Amino acid sequence: MPPDLHVAIVGGGLGGIALAIALKARNISFTIYEAKSAFTEIGAGINLAPNGLHALREIDASLGDRIYALATRNLPPSEDTWMWVRYGAGHRDGETVVELRAPPTGCMAMHRQELLGVLAEKMGYEHAQFNKKLVSFEQDDDAVRLRFEDDTVESASVLVGCDGIHSRVRACMFGSDSAIARPHFNSDGAYRAVIPIADAKKVFGETARQSQVLLGPNGYVIYYPVNNGTAVNVGIWVRRAGHVWDRKDWVVPRQGAQFRRDLEGWGPRVRALMPFFGAEPAFWAAHQHRVQPASFVQGRVVLMGDGAHAMPPHIGGGASQAAEDAYVLAELLASIPPKDASLAAVRAALRAAESVRMPRFLAVQDISVRAGPDWYSFFERGLEGEQLEGWSVGIKTSVEWVWNVDLRDEVSKAKQTLADSCDARSR
Repeated sequence: MPPDLHVAIVGGGLGGIALAIALKARNISFTIYEAKSAFTEIGAGINLAPNGLHALREIDASLGDRIYALATRNLPPSEDTWMWVRYGAGHRDGETVVELRAPPTGCMAMHRQELLGVLAEKMGYEHAQFNKKLVSFEQDDDAVRLRFEDDTVESASVLVGCDGIHSRVRACMFGSDSAIARPHFNSDGAYRAVIPIADAKKVFGETARQSQVLLGPNGYVIYYPVNNGTAVNVGIWVRRAGHVWDRKDWVVPRQGAQFRRDLEGWGPRVRALMPFFGAEPAFWAAHQHRVQPASFVQGRVVLMGDGAHAMPPHIGGGASQAAEDAYVLAELLASIPPKDASLAAVRAALRAAESVRMPRFLAVQDISVRAGPDWYSFFERGLEGEQLEGWSVGIKTSVEWVWNVDLRDEVSKAKQTLADSCDARSR
């Protein structure tokens, strides 16, 4: 008889720890394996959308209040606004194009490492192992066995790859040389800075205290308050159409000359930001999983989070999709009888979760990818009248579809799929 259900989570980022919390709340045994010596997240600011907060609350009800306490939001009475989209150049510089509202969260901004710390504290460390770099895995009817770089071998009923865009689990599933396993350059990237609020107000006035997107030539600028309003996180995104990324590193230092060229043609407010980026800012290249498999499940193994659907951050959807993954997957794993961790039972649960998650996260990934060119080309298109209204409605429709998901209904559909599968197997 197979052993009791035990889940191996490879990757201790936001998605992996969210899944661990969800499993803990549902009394499912797990171990989380992190390749580094501590839980860490790359990057600075993060926006948690309404669907992300909803997912975390479904994972564990106590997370909602803790995240609200951590987040920096827009000032009253604009707490429900996600972004004001404005012109960033030309004679309309500073004028509002559209206000995007996202009740009940609006723009919930926080530092990635702070959010990770809150989640890790909730999870606890008794089931975490560090310095565990996965080399390979193999599976059979009884278990999946994970082999690590330190020559240790661990067994589990389920392996969940939460190990990010460079996922080793994904590479083992599809082959390291496969186009499916390789991240692809997204033809864009950003310069980043965190600016004290006093300096940001000198540039943007009182709008420095509220989340904004500025649209200009071949790019956009996004900024929003962080650290309880004491600083402003700024990203200057630029298009690199037709550029082939042939560098090993994705963060390229000393890009001052290119930075200055990229800001030619922008309005005086955006150009006034330049000193706060330093003389030689780094360029962060954006990548995504452009080639996707027919399924993210192989037997006892499944991918989630950026390991499954790494996407550019043009609608701020990646972290929230990882939280959705964690909630749905935990609910389906909780549907497996604890004494039946057979291959058939595990595979049926994973495929049922995938039946609702895969169409959704691939659609969100597609929206995120297409949002970049929408932002980048807006200024040059010079839209007016009905065309401008149509563009604004299109942006609203896309993001509202992403934000306004009924996750409990998604879980109900997946559980019905699982039940139908079990009925079919029993006949």
